[in-house]
Amino acid sequence: MTVERRAGASVAVGAEVAQMSGPAALPRRNGELVFEAPWQGRVFGLALGVVQHLGLPWREFQQRLIAEIDTRPDAPYYDCWVAALERLVVEHGVAARAELATAERTVRRALAE
Repeated sequence: MTVERRAGASVAVGAEVAQMSGPAALPRRNGELVFEAPWQGRVFGLALGVVQHLGLPWREFQQRLIAEIDTRPDAPYYDCWVAALERLVVEHGVAARAELATAERTVRRALAE
């Protein structure tokens, strides 16, 4: 599967990502991935990049995503992606939870201005 970016560049996505099923299945419309807001596509790309950079199997992220969806079944899908990605980077020592909280506050303040 290939995901098109705005500038016309594309990113190849492995079959293990493209073929996710069940509650973790990627939202699609007419077979195409659906991102309702730009940040959703960004978190999708971040998750792909982090998993690849850490040399992890996709299942490492997918298991966390499924757990987030199970814990918060009414949460928006890509909110669960953010939570799963946060959990992955904390558990693998990429960032501390406090660092993520500080970054979130900084972004929220900037958006509020």
